[in-house]
Amino acid sequence: MAYQALYRRWRPMTFEQVLGQTAAVKALRNQIEIGRIAHAYLFCGCRGTGKTTLAKLMSRAVNCQNPNHGDPCGECEVCRAIMNETTMDVVELDAASNNSVDNIRELLEQVRYPAQMGRYKVYIIDEVHMLSTAAFNALLKTLEEPPEHVVFILATTEPQKLPATILSRVQRYDFGRIPSSLMVERMRLALDEMNMTAEDEALQMVARAAEGAMRDAFSILDMCVAGAENGAITAAQVRDVLGTSDKDFLFAYADLLAAYDAGGVMRKVDELMRSGREPQVFLREMAGHVRALLTVKAVDKDAASILDVTDEDEKRYRQQAEQFSSARLLRILDDFVRAEGELRFASTPRIGLESASLRACQQNASESSEALLERIGELEAQLSQLQSKLDSGAYTVAAAPAEGAAKGGKAAAKAGHSANTEKERSEAATPEAPASKPIPNDAKLVWKEFLSILSKNEPPLLGLLRNERFLGEENGTYRVQIARAKKDFSYVKLNQPARKEKLSQYLSEAAAKPVKLEIVLEGETVDVAQQDARAAAQQTLIDTFGRENVQIDEGKA
Repeated sequence: MAYQALYRRWRPMTFEQVLGQTAAVKALRNQIEIGRIAHAYLFCGCRGTGKTTLAKLMSRAVNCQNPNHGDPCGECEVCRAIMNETTMDVVELDAASNNSVDNIRELLEQVRYPAQMGRYKVYIIDEVHMLSTAAFNALLKTLEEPPEHVVFILATTEPQKLPATILSRVQRYDFGRIPSSLMVERMRLALDEMNMTAEDEALQMVARAAEGAMRDAFSILDMCVAGAENGAITAAQVRDVLGTSDKDFLFAYADLLAAYDAGGVMRKVDELMRSGREPQVFLREMAGHVRALLTVKAVDKDAASILDVTDEDEKRYRQQAEQFSSARLLRILDDFVRAEGELRFASTPRIGLESASLRACQQNASESSEALLERIGELEAQLSQLQSKLDSGAYTVAAAPAEGAAKGGKAAAKAGHSANTEKERSEAATPEAPASKPIPNDAKLVWKEFLSILSKNEPPLLGLLRNERFLGEENGTYRVQIARAKKDFSYVKLNQPARKEKLSQYLSEAAAKPVKLEIVLEGETVDVAQQDARAAAQQTLIDTFGRENVQIDEGKA
């Protein structure tokens, strides 16, 4: 006998064996038990979720001579005839290849003839959305009022393409994707029948690759069974079949992204290509990995159930997610998803993968609000990671002595050296005056200190100022020049009264004295050298004749 594929051998024969479609199974089974069979059904859902299987099961159940709680017995003459496809009571039509109006007319001519063996003639039309408009119109009247002995079962993966006139004439049942846990359980049963074993991780990988389709899972498992050694399927073998990378590789690659290590990422890509992996498959996996990092950031507890991973994997995802901000992860995810789609048409997929990898390693240097938020998020992620290391004891901080303790220690030392000297005792009891902060004379040093203060207190304002030209200081006023291209953004924002006052406060802190900040636009600045020369001349006059004898007209050059 020819080999039969696993998905055909394990096709459900009773309602109990149908996976993951509890609502549809319960409703259809009840209808059969109480004898309220509808004249038309519509089964919709993605591939491999059991639409055709349940249609075949329904065709036997409505005609079975000895049903058991709605299930077909599988032993009566009608059940055997339907399973062996030796009866005309069940007609299957593939609408993809029989989509013309003539095909539907030919089918409708047979409708008026009664069933030969069972109670109903069942017409199963698969991929019904492929029918032409004329074919749908030809089917309408019969679908609305068919003979009592006829049942139509329509199946489709794209219900949105069906006319509303068809949808209003049928009972619709939506088939969801099958959970991974149920697929793993069913694959275990299939392997046990073949006296084979498989690692848990291997079956989990097959279930994830199937994306909720049991037929796809059995097809992948068939390939793994063919290449298994000593009756055991390993995770490494499944990775070879799927062309995917192991988790350690994905985590290592993501660690390099977190560190902005472009060289390390390029070496990882080279390692990937030399091992024969597909760039498009890798991008899809990395998109899934980044999605997992975003999920654990969004979900505080039990993210493992959402991701279909173990608790250990969830813990590992959470540790790595601390290295990223949510904004950066979203940007990387968008880049990877877009690059995966573009690689389908790329003549050199490796270059596309390298390009996406290098973009993910770059900081978002844009001045948009999204970029600023991403950079702020990165700083918060670094601080959070540092705090977690401090809490875990990986890092320690040397405690600075308290002011009172330091003074007390100094007093004790002095008292110990000369306990009988009244002068030394009084000096020890007298508190020391705090040293005043020196006033910097170099305007450039003041500006550098000002930017350092901004980096700690106002990172968004630092992003607006750090790449602009500092013009210098004159009479307590520091000037910075904004490029004309940034007139509508940086110049406007920095000149807002609240922001300008805050900047002046930080600048005064850096200069250790009250100063002002002036924001000027490129092309509208004054000649600083000329102003310096005029100020020097004015000061010379004041020094020579005295301030009370000099009158300066500021309105003239």
